[in-house]
Amino acid sequence: MADQSRQIKLAAAKKKLKEFQQKSSPTSRNSPDNTFADVESVGSPVPQLLEDPKAEPDRGSPVPNPASANTPTNPESVGHNTDLQDYTDTNGNGSLTEEKRPLSSTESLRQLSQQLNGLVSGSSAAYVNGESPPAMGERELEDRNQELSAALESSNLTNSQLNTKLDQLAQQSQVLSEQLQKERKEFDQKSSKEQGAMREQLQVHIQTIGILVSEKSELQTALQYTQHAARQKAAEAEDLNNRLQGTKQRVSELERTLSSVSTQQKQFEKQNKEFEKERDSLRLEVFRLNNLSEESKQQGSELSEQIKLRTQENGAMRLELEDLRKRLEIADLMLQQCSSQSDPSNATQQVQLLLGEKQQLEAHNHQLMESISQLQTERDCYAEQIQEEGRVWKDKTEQLLTQVSLVAEERDRNINRVQELEASITELQHAAALLSQEREAQDNAAPQSSGPSESEVALQEALNALHQEKDALTAQYQAQLRDNEQLSRMCTEQETRLGELERQLESQVQEDGDRRRMLEDVQSDKATISRALTQNRTLKDQLAELQNGFVKLTNENMELTDAIQTEQHVKKELARRMGELQEELHNFKEQLELKSQDTQGLMEQRDQVAAQLQQYCAGYQTLVSEREQIHHQYLKQIQLMDRLQHDESQGRMHLEISQNQLKQAQDYLDLLVKDNEQLKAEVKDLLNSSALGSARDQVPKVVVHYMNVEGRWVESQSMQESPEQSTSIVIPEDFESKKDMEEFIRGALTRVEAERDEARRQLEEEHRHHMAARHQASMALSLEQQHHSHTDVHDHDHHHDHEHDHEHHHDHDHDHDHHQDHDHDHPHDHDHDHDHNHDHEHDHHHEHDPSQDPHSHCEHGHEHSEGGVPVEVHQDLQAAMEKLQQRFTSLIREKADLKDRVEELEHRCIQLSGETDTIGEYIALYQSQRAIMKQKHQEKEHYISMLAQDKEEMKAKLAELQDLVMRLVSERNDWYSRYTAAVAGAGSVNPDLLPVGEDHTHQEHQPHSHTHLNADSEAEAMEVIPLSEPTPGLEAPSSQAQSSGTSQTDSKSLGPKEDGTAQQIMQLLQEIQNPQGALRSPPFLGENPCIPFFYRPDEQDEVKILVV
Repeated sequence: MADQSRQIKLAAAKKKLKEFQQKSSPTSRNSPDNTFADVESVGSPVPQLLEDPKAEPDRGSPVPNPASANTPTNPESVGHNTDLQDYTDTNGNGSLTEEKRPLSSTESLRQLSQQLNGLVSGSSAAYVNGESPPAMGERELEDRNQELSAALESSNLTNSQLNTKLDQLAQQSQVLSEQLQKERKEFDQKSSKEQGAMREQLQVHIQTIGILVSEKSELQTALQYTQHAARQKAAEAEDLNNRLQGTKQRVSELERTLSSVSTQQKQFEKQNKEFEKERDSLRLEVFRLNNLSEESKQQGSELSEQIKLRTQENGAMRLELEDLRKRLEIADLMLQQCSSQSDPSNATQQVQLLLGEKQQLEAHNHQLMESISQLQTERDCYAEQIQEEGRVWKDKTEQLLTQVSLVAEERDRNINRVQELEASITELQHAAALLSQEREAQDNAAPQSSGPSESEVALQEALNALHQEKDALTAQYQAQLRDNEQLSRMCTEQETRLGELERQLESQVQEDGDRRRMLEDVQSDKATISRALTQNRTLKDQLAELQNGFVKLTNENMELTDAIQTEQHVKKELARRMGELQEELHNFKEQLELKSQDTQGLMEQRDQVAAQLQQYCAGYQTLVSEREQIHHQYLKQIQLMDRLQHDESQGRMHLEISQNQLKQAQDYLDLLVKDNEQLKAEVKDLLNSSALGSARDQVPKVVVHYMNVEGRWVESQSMQESPEQSTSIVIPEDFESKKDMEEFIRGALTRVEAERDEARRQLEEEHRHHMAARHQASMALSLEQQHHSHTDVHDHDHHHDHEHDHEHHHDHDHDHDHHQDHDHDHPHDHDHDHDHNHDHEHDHHHEHDPSQDPHSHCEHGHEHSEGGVPVEVHQDLQAAMEKLQQRFTSLIREKADLKDRVEELEHRCIQLSGETDTIGEYIALYQSQRAIMKQKHQEKEHYISMLAQDKEEMKAKLAELQDLVMRLVSERNDWYSRYTAAVAGAGSVNPDLLPVGEDHTHQEHQPHSHTHLNADSEAEAMEVIPLSEPTPGLEAPSSQAQSSGTSQTDSKSLGPKEDGTAQQIMQLLQEIQNPQGALRSPPFLGENPCIPFFYRPDEQDEVKILVV
């Protein structure tokens, strides 16, 4: 039962291993389980060949065992043959030893006949001396041990190589982690610097606002002297606007180059990913081909072993053929002898039997030849399969080499392309530096203001204030230049990062590194875009504030001039205007507070985003560590599987060795039992010969013949009883407990004692027979004095005795012919047969020698009969029995130890099967986790592609917005040029000729209305700071100049165009703030859309990303 349970568990473990290997490598056609099944199928014909001859004697065939013909009379060769049969039964079937144990009386008679034949032919001389054929099992075991040692060395080499690879990978992972920490520190330093710069800019803006508020009172007192300065300021503003347009164009060009570089970088990364995938696929193919080559090598070795086994089987078949031929020759000789000695009817029957045996031998020979031809064809097929597989492997290796060369060429092309991109980026940086130098030269070469005239001495202070404003504007311009330089630096940093990425790709690219770099690139791009947008917004806000301040100043100047000419109206207007200014200041303060709140909210969002980023990085690092742990566990499990297989093979070897040792011990014990039986038979023969010799010396011719008859009956009776007593003690393979073993020992001892008692009883019976012979001899002496009438009766009895002896010899010959095949199982019967023949010869000798002294025979027989069993023989028998008992107890102890060892090995096999089950479960868990991670990675890549599309759409909208802003600025410049022309036409009229209260006020009020229109158009375009409403109290005079009318018509004609561009700008801004693409959230995010970086959109569906 234990063997069956162990086999069931091993089969279940093999099935699980097959399922796992089919899942991991479905394309592999030759698995280790298949090879193991092939080995089992190859090893199965050997026990079949040994079982078929065992079944043939029941059908009447003369070939019971292939090794039986080589050793007809030697007991050592018989033990060797049983060894071989038991060894084959351990590999294939374990029931043959149990079938061979019971032996019938016909088999013992067959052995006796074969021994008679051996005596006649004289072929047993060589085997009596103790020679035996060489043992083939030890050679096979040595070959198997050598193969296993070679496999162990190869596995040790592979384990050492894998350990070195693991150390290298660990070192590389440490280097990569150090590089990541350095990059993070550098990035933190850069972000802190940028935040400090932004804070300084905010402080500068706050100071400028305070300066503007403080200078407002001074400008109100000196507005009458600022007309000329305002004109100069307008010219400088035009120059600045032109420069701003140039800078904006340059910024747009730089942004386009940045977008092109980013797109090229993305393409390069995609190509790198494709190359990595191809490289991984090629590695997998190389690994699969290596596995196929190893499997083919194993198959080749197995085929070579099969060929060796088949050659050995062919040699055994040839030996069997030679033995069969010898037996045929012996059968022919027996036929001749029988034909010369026996009747014609018996001869015909024997001839028919021999012809039938000859036909069976010929059929068996034909079957053997067919099996040899089949083996040759199978060997040719195996050789052709091996050649075809070698060709296929060569083709696959050539294809892999070509693919590797193509991948190397593409990698070189990508490196050249990256170098070209770096050269173009350096050229762009050089051009930016030249442009900055030109701008600085233009700033240095700005026209200096001319000296003040007599009427403008009082306005010098106001001009100084305006120069300060100009310096502030130049500072802002330089700040924008710095921002552009920062953008160029960021481009160079990206280039350096690209170089570093390429170096890292050349050393070793891993999936985790790729994902992190992709995320960093996306975050850096989004951060740069957000920064550029915020900077553009701040610049636009600043420009709008400056323009609004300039318009306010001009309006206030016109109002003050009107107030000087009309004092009452000026007082009212100044009071109302002061109230409006206070309201504007209050609104401005409120806006500042709102902006400060917005900045605080943005800072909080930035902190939240940074915390989420840190959480994501920590989660990602944990996932990576878990993945590495799972990978290490998988490697450890593979190593455990290899160790388990190795331990299983070693356990099988130990089992085979222990079984062989058990068989050798059992054979040795059988030999001891046979030796004991032979000693008993020799003792019996000695006793019989001594008793019969004494009787023949004393009895006359008639009594000697009668004693011969009695002695032959005793011999035949002893011969019939000897096979029953010669049954060997069979040691069972398994003892359930110590009690069973003790009972078995006691039973064996009782059997031995019973045999000893039986021998004593036989000796006593023989002693009685001798006493009866003596009594008959005395009766014969009394009858000797009678007359010679008994001579005829004596001749008649002698003739009858001779016929009986002849018939007995004929029966022995017939038994030898019919039971020739089982002489190797009971070689001790040979001595009985030999003694029996010796008695026959002795009887015939006494018949032909009647001239002997009967008195001397009688005295000799009397002296021998009084002695009984000799003391020396009895002591030898006791010593032999003691030795037998000692050997029997030692063998039983050894067998018990071997049984314990087998139980330990079975326990280990059960443990191994349990461990294989757990390994299969771990592998299934690993595969499920890997599938989940792969699905998440695919979802992330899909959403990243969606974000890239949104980014491209946002870039297109920003470009369109920039074009519209440029159009609006050009329209504003056109309108401003027309306004200056109108003002110049109005200034050409003599102011002295106009009335004091009406015309001058009309002349001063006209540009006031135009400035209001300009302010309204700017408010519609920028929509940053609401302008003051036009004064309802001012009424246009009845009489207006022609130039003012024309300027009004021009402004009315320009209004719709500005409104259209402003509406387009507002529509684009709404689309940017509320994009339609936000509605198309990916399907895996559900109702609440969220980016897979643990971010969430705000109330306006916008995402602001800051890289920490």
